[in-house]
Amino acid sequence: MEDLTDWVPYEKREYTPLGPKDAEVIKRTDIHSAKNYSPYPFVVDAAKGFWLYNMDGHRAVDLLSAYSAVLKHKHQGVIDAVNNELKFGADLVSRALYTRAYADFVEKVCEVTGYDNVLPKSDGGSITDSAVSALFMHGFERGIDEPEVILTTDYFHGRTLTFAANAVFDPDQYYGRYGKVKGVKVVDHNLEAISNAINENTIGIYIETHKGEGGPLFSNKEEFLAIRKLAKEKNIFFGADEIQTGLGRCGYLMAWQEYGKEARPDFVTLGKALGGGIIPVSALVGTEKFMNIYKPGIDGSTHGGYPLACAAACASLKYIIEEDICKTSLELGEYFTKQLNDIPGIKAENRGLLIRLEIEGVETAKPACYEMLLGKHRDPRIFMKYGHKNYARIAPPPGAINKDTIDWLMDKTLRNVLLYAREGPKLPRLISKKIL
Repeated sequence: MEDLTDWVPYEKREYTPLGPKDAEVIKRTDIHSAKNYSPYPFVVDAAKGFWLYNMDGHRAVDLLSAYSAVLKHKHQGVIDAVNNELKFGADLVSRALYTRAYADFVEKVCEVTGYDNVLPKSDGGSITDSAVSALFMHGFERGIDEPEVILTTDYFHGRTLTFAANAVFDPDQYYGRYGKVKGVKVVDHNLEAISNAINENTIGIYIETHKGEGGPLFSNKEEFLAIRKLAKEKNIFFGADEIQTGLGRCGYLMAWQEYGKEARPDFVTLGKALGGGIIPVSALVGTEKFMNIYKPGIDGSTHGGYPLACAAACASLKYIIEEDICKTSLELGEYFTKQLNDIPGIKAENRGLLIRLEIEGVETAKPACYEMLLGKHRDPRIFMKYGHKNYARIAPPPGAINKDTIDWLMDKTLRNVLLYAREGPKLPRLISKKIL
């Protein structure tokens, strides 16, 4: 246990791997891997339920759940569906041929989302790029020589050139990329700014229903509906990025549904949860009017819609519905957020089980996140992602936790670390010294 007389603020502590096996894997990785990520020094060797297990016998509760990708880790129903396809079906059949698995996939996605057509890809960046490309193609179809697409500040739609060259929430994302992408306009995320940006060349607006990587930052019904209405009035397309917020994460099959049928976008991009935590899958879904722009040869993906991915996606959608993940996310999100807001100096806001945690009085939540995962006396250890400013993001696997889990995490780790993340022992003694 720590002695308060020798207490060191989290931001001044050195966090190292939890054992020699982890350290060896990290060393091997860092020799050969491109340095495009700066991972926490924790090596995941296995996962199950809400647990992540490292090489040296430690485990951590996953409060990021692979960026919303899982019902729970190693969901048996999704694994069985993929294994069945692998054993009795096909493997990397491309879209040059029809497959039964792809027919199952497009039917299931349209049934669940209510949209007319589906375009599959393997990751979020490529599907968001396809969505913007489709908007530009619609512009040319309408005879617009220089069509324009409106994005908004704090968005994150991936790291393709279209978005990285216009990055606004993370300047490092722009690094070394020449110029802005022609036709992409980035404005403040409000009705007035978007309205002022619309002109005779505008073909569409593309926003995140709730901003994940740039926060989380949550929209409100009035503003979302006003932007939707504006797009209709101007006869331009309106699209929503639901790669992080869709398929139960925010309490609805698609987060925009919180605002009613009138909020329905012309197209939506989906991913992460679509693969059930087993295989990366993404999809663009849209109305017939929007999707009819696609002709053979103008967009594609070698592994977009391949049979194993289709099996994973169909199973994932099946269990999201059968296990009532939307209801679970709504109920547990409210419960978790209330617990967090009871901590002095902590402000939490949520949509379902996507929670923004703010720590007052600090520049960044990074030290607190490192302490939860790598601190010497933490039990249970917790993995959550620090974000921009003083935010942290909490997004546990809805299918693997309950209120007892939340109470346990709060009592053993979260409340203690978050209290002392601000001013350390200067704070009133609200918790036991033994569990510092």
